[in-house]
Amino acid sequence: MPKPSHKRGELDPTPASQTGLEEKGAGSADGTSEILKELKLFRTETAGNFGVLRKEVSDIKLNFEELKTRVNDAEQRIADNEERNMDLTKVLFHLIRKQKYLEEKCEDLEGRSRRNNLRIYSVPEKTEGSNMIVFIEKLIREQLSIREEIYIERAHRVGGTGVSVGRAAADFTRSIIVCFRSFKEKQRVLHAAWSLKDIRINDQRIYFDEDYTTEVFKERAKYRSARKQLQERKIKSRILYPAKLMLFLQDGKTKIFENPREAAEGLKDFGVTMEVPRKEPGWDSALRAAGWQSPRSRSKRAPAGEITASVESLRLSLDSYENDKTDDD
Repeated sequence: MPKPSHKRGELDPTPASQTGLEEKGAGSADGTSEILKELKLFRTETAGNFGVLRKEVSDIKLNFEELKTRVNDAEQRIADNEERNMDLTKVLFHLIRKQKYLEEKCEDLEGRSRRNNLRIYSVPEKTEGSNMIVFIEKLIREQLSIREEIYIERAHRVGGTGVSVGRAAADFTRSIIVCFRSFKEKQRVLHAAWSLKDIRINDQRIYFDEDYTTEVFKERAKYRSARKQLQERKIKSRILYPAKLMLFLQDGKTKIFENPREAAEGLKDFGVTMEVPRKEPGWDSALRAAGWQSPRSRSKRAPAGEITASVESLRLSLDSYENDKTDDD
């Protein structure tokens, strides 16, 4: 049906608002179509991206499963090594205790093997002539006035190094070791020499003493300066075996220091200064300082279990994330 024509100058009977609504409705339809089109495109792209993401998550899961297996293997190896280390530590400390026992045993046996020996210090070199035993026998008879027969098994000077008592280093003479047949004979000679005190050969004073082991002699030598100071203060002293210092006090009492370290502290009360010997660290303390632990110490485990727990937690989180995405699709 043809629309009615309007003459110029006449008003259009169609309202302007209706025309605007028609144009707006057409524009809205076109916009909705564009939005739906964009949403479909976004969904297509998102679906592809989620497929790639799902594959990557699956690969990560496989990698973490492999990592978990490797961490478990590493944890097992660490545990095995710790157990082996504990066994080796037990063996080490056992061997150290055994070595210490054997050292003390050897020291004791060496000391006992020297019981029949005595040492004579500061005898001028070459005074003995060609026969040392004859020289010692003559010295005992003439200087110590011992008439009984004394049996000497052997006598000789020490090697290239020795100990000089009461002499300067430039006048150093080697000491003489005398081995008697019995301990009783040695004690008789030694006590006779100590009772005379001042024994001389060619105007040179000589000294008689026990034949101590090297370790015992070193410990006893630490009292040397302290005994000189005690002598200046008119305090009598004596060194007991193996290295104990005995003081004879004016009231008739005696005081005994068990070792040089104890003596260094106790002699301060008598106005005597003595250098405190440095305490040698034992094997146990030295090993602990180096990081070793005794078998009774609490073993420290590596944090491999914590690593495994963290990996397991992350794997469960990835599983939960993938399940949520599957439900959304």
